[in-house]
Amino acid sequence: MILFVEILRAVASVLLIISSGFYLRHLEKTKKQRKLASLEFVMYFTIQFAFILFAISLLIAVFF
Repeated sequence: MILFVEILRAVASVLLIISSGFYLRHLEKTKKQRKLASLEFVMYFTIQFAFILFAISLLIAVFF
């Protein structure tokens, strides 16, 4: 049962990373066309910050 929960959590994490990547790409295209709205601007930097934190946590997990 615990293994099943761990697998579900891993799948959910992967899906969140992929979908946020696609949304970040959409926001970058929108940014080229027009100025981003305030919520879009906040989401743009939040997703970038989350990817940076994810990369740092992954590096820490691999090397320590």
